[in-house]
Parts: sequence; structure tokens; C-alpha cells
Amino acid sequence: DLAKPVQITFDNKGRLWVSTMPSYPHYKPGDSKPNDKIIILEDTDGNGKADKQITFAEGLHLPLGFEIAAEGVYVSQGTNLILLSDTNGDDKADTKEVLLSGFDDHDTHHAHHAYTADPSGAIYMGEGVFLHTNVETAYGPVRATNGGFYRYNPKRHHLERTAQLSIPNPWGIAFDEWGQNFFAETSGPDVRWMMPGSIKSRYGVATHKSFNLIEEEHKVRPTSGLEFLSSRHFPDEVQGDMIINNTIGFLGTKQHRMLDDRTGYATKFRQDLLVSDDRNFRPVDLEIAPDGSLYIADWHNILIGHMQHNARDPLRDHSHGRIYRITYPSRPLVEPAKIDDAPLSTLLDNLKLPEYRTRYRTRRELRGRPADQVMPELAKWIQTLDPKDKNYEHNLLEALWVSWGLNEVDQNC
Repeated sequence: DLAKPVQITFDNKGRLWVSTMPSYPHYKPGDSKPNDKIIILEDTDGNGKADKQITFAEGLHLPLGFEIAAEGVYVSQGTNLILLSDTNGDDKADTKEVLLSGFDDHDTHHAHHAYTADPSGAIYMGEGVFLHTNVETAYGPVRATNGGFYRYNPKRHHLERTAQLSIPNPWGIAFDEWGQNFFAETSGPDVRWMMPGSIKSRYGVATHKSFNLIEEEHKVRPTSGLEFLSSRHFPDEVQGDMIINNTIGFLGTKQHRMLDDRTGYATKFRQDLLVSDDRNFRPVDLEIAPDGSLYIADWHNILIGHMQHNARDPLRDHSHGRIYRITYPSRPLVEPAKIDDAPLSTLLDNLKLPEYRTRYRTRRELRGRPADQVMPELAKWIQTLDPKDKNYEHNLLEALWVSWGLNEVDQNC
């Protein structure tokens, strides 16, 4: 049991990081201050179960989103976006920097959340309805209201309102193989392509939010967590499928085929990937692991929601939560790629691997290396690519993303 896991992700060493929120929506009786945490779970013997736990940071309050980078961990903390760093390599945060302030959090469960890096390493974050944000930045103020998304570029310390959409509460952001971004909206429940609404926004004016991709007969609510299946551990025919959690009307994870549809996308329901008869099961996040298996975080609570029940209802659970691992027994697991401290040649070759999350973590590692070392090797690697390879265009795109992440965009890619 974990105390209320809310977001999960894997680091470059293959360890599972979890943000936990036993304080939600208020401190437990007797607590003098919140003690939400970011913890690291490690499977040291390779049996698929965590046997080591490290507390990276504690004393947090509602870390609704976090993302790992070479320089530290970016964390949502109320009105602030903070950077927690481990300067001595003991896996514990020892410095804290407030990068930006002014995010609205008066309705805490809507505050900036669900951090996800795009192919360049910029962090996308969702924000729900009813909030009115005003962040002062070096590039000018960023003002936003009533639902949408931000994009924060750590290399340039640049924040932008990347989509101002008429949505109540987005709780899931995912990128496909080609870098197209999609989001889950809890109250619809909808899954939509974000790009059509990613135009320069005017304060208080919602842009087109695109079309719901979920078939009407398979809509369930509310949703939390979005991922694409990209793993050789699972069957070939399901690669690229969208998987999405549901926490009330349907307790489990649904799987949908992704289809090109004219100038956009559509989905076709494939199956209920996971179904629970535990009425307290609340799957809230999911991610493909380095070995190709699928991990799912379970908030696990008899009550859910912020309006239906008193914040101090004694039935609110502050101590339970679980992490599940899904495998496909008839197929072998993926051999985890070497990423942490790997030579540049290995990292660049990782960009050809089929697993999106392996490439995701590889690009993160490359963004932490000096650009003057990576860029010459990247140019050489590009020259070794075979134009006849069916993945040639995608390999070039990966190279472009690496240069973008180093703020050294190579237009020759």
C-alpha cells in the first residue's frame, strides 16, 4: 500500500517515481502540516515487485504534477512551479527553487497538474475550470482562465498558454509516435487532439477544442491518465492503441485503436484492458515501463470527487493506494535499454528502438549532456541512417527532437 499515489513515471535508471498525496483534500486529524511526498520505488532483484523505497522529497502539499529532468524534478506546488534538485547524488532533494508563481489553486483539484514532457523536453501541464492564473515571467505575463494547458520550456524558462479550451478538467496528456499531443477530459468524458486548439489565445476566449475521439457507446466517466501502447511485450496488432483510465462509471482501463480520419483522428474501441470489482479502485495514472510492461496507479478511495462529499468526511481515505503491473505472459519482456550514464553512441541508437517511452527517457538523458558534445555525434549518426529504412523519416525526426531539446535546432535533420 502507498499513501494515495497520483502520478507515476520512470527515471533513466528504470526506477518508478510516485507522487503521493495523503493530505488531499485536507490534512489528516492531528497533522500540523501536510506531508505529501515524491518517492522512488526500485525493484532490485528483477522480479517485477518493488523491494526498496526512497523518499526523494517530503513536506510537500498536493504535488498534482511532476516531471523528471537532468537538473532535478519539476513539481506543482499550489501557486508555484518549483524545481527540486539532488546535488549530492543521495536520491534526496536538497535544494528547492521557485521558478514561477501566480498559478491559481483556489480549487486545488483543478490546479496545474498531469505534467508530461513533449519531444523537446518542454513540460505540458493541464489546468481546470474556475481558475484564474496570472504568472509574471521574463517574457511578460501569462494570464489564463477556465480550462486549458500550459507549456514550460526549461531551457529558456519560457511559459506559454499553449491551449485555451472550453473544458472543465483535463487529467491526462500523452504524445504519440509522431509527437502529436492528446488529452483526456474527465467530465466529458472526452479524449481530444490538442493541436487544433493550440493557437495564440486571448484571455477568456476559448479556442476550438477539436472533436471527441471516443465512440458514443463507449464513453464512461470520469477519466484520469492517458498513454499509448508502444511495447514489443504486447501483441503487434495493438501497437499505437490509446489506453485510458476510468474511475467511477467504469472501474478500469479501456483500450481504443487509433485511426487516421481525414485531417485528424478517430478511435475504435478494442477492449476493456482492465476491470476491477473493488468498488474503491480508482486508477489515476499509467505508463509503459522500461521492460515493456504497463504500470497503473490506484488512488484507492471509497469517496471520490470534491463537491459530492464534505472535505472532512471521515470516510475519506488518507493511507491506502496501490501500483499494479500488467504483463502479457505469452510474450517476453523487453530488455531494458541502457540509458543512465550510457555512451552517446548507445543513446543515439536507442532512438531507433520501437518503445516510445524508451526514446522518451533517452531524449531526457541526452538533454542533460553538453550540447557541444551531443550535436557533433548527432550529425555523424544522421549520416549513418539508411534512407531505404522504413523508419528513416522517424529516425530523422528523433534527431530533430534531440537538437530541439538542446536548444540547438538542426534544420538539416
